Amino acid sequence: MVLLQIEEKRQQMIELALTYGFTAKETIECSQELDQLINQYLQQTKIFESPPLPVQ
Repeated sequence: MVLLQIEEKRQQMIELALTYGFTAKETIECSQELDQLINQYLQQTKIFESPPLPVQ
């Protein structure tokens, strides 16, 4: 579900960037929302990762 939201937000950000520019307020806000979704996804998948092996 989150992956679908990420893809939709990414497409929205691309459209905003092409319409208003990469540094426009709308594009930046959308980028920040995309970052939050990506962080949410990473937190969810982190639960299923195995712990790293100790370095010797």
